Amino acid sequence: MSMGSSGFLRSMTVVIAAFFGVSNPADAAELRIRATGAVQHTLIDLFEPFQKSTGHRVIAEFGTAGAMAAEMQAGKPLDGGAVDLLFTSETSLRSASIAPLMVGETASIVGRVRIGIGVRDGDTAPDIATPEALKAALLAAPSFAYGDPATGATTGIHFAGLLEQMGIAEAVKAKAVLRRGGLLVMKEVAEGKATFGFTQTSEIKAVPGVKVAGYLPDAFQLVTAYAGAVTKASREKTTAQAFLAFVAGPAGQAAFKSHGFEVGP
Repeated sequence: MSMGSSGFLRSMTVVIAAFFGVSNPADAAELRIRATGAVQHTLIDLFEPFQKSTGHRVIAEFGTAGAMAAEMQAGKPLDGGAVDLLFTSETSLRSASIAPLMVGETASIVGRVRIGIGVRDGDTAPDIATPEALKAALLAAPSFAYGDPATGATTGIHFAGLLEQMGIAEAVKAKAVLRRGGLLVMKEVAEGKATFGFTQTSEIKAVPGVKVAGYLPDAFQLVTAYAGAVTKASREKTTAQAFLAFVAGPAGQAAFKSHGFEVGP
């Protein structure tokens, strides 16, 4: 993903947030959210009802877990202001580099998601039910896509490790399509530029023209918990807490479940 396309994605999400913020009482806050692509479409679905019920305006940008962590560490502002909320993997949120930047007691898991295989609508998925079947499918495929580990993509880092573990990293290198984040991975599949792709099921469900056709075998699976927390730099801590409570409530949890997340304890 080029820097230009990354900038377009972030600008688009800010415009969406501004469009939904139709109510603007005098005490309305601007809530700045930075989040990973895995939760992008779920959060966007929740911005409108939250803004309509509270009058607050949500501004958001999205990227890989690695990119989000780097921007938080660098103190990069969002739309000219301090970031109020961060949604990322629980592992990243509790890491030594990010945890000190957060109000620890506010951390809340919003859902868990597994890595799946996505194929175009109407296509038959390869058998990947066992590690041996997955290896055979990858060797036989003309092309496949996954997140570029160099961008900090959670699933990309994991999947690259699996290729090494299976001993086929070099054998399949030429036909592997690497993209920045799972949404772009699935876009390649939808456009026929990759036969199938691997990413979190929430990102497969978010892209038109593709479907979840299975999951990595249990021995290779990665279940990622995603969480949100208020930043210490936030100027809108009360509003940020309110949004976290909304996400943890019935409407928020129903939205996460519909997008492929496992919710609850």
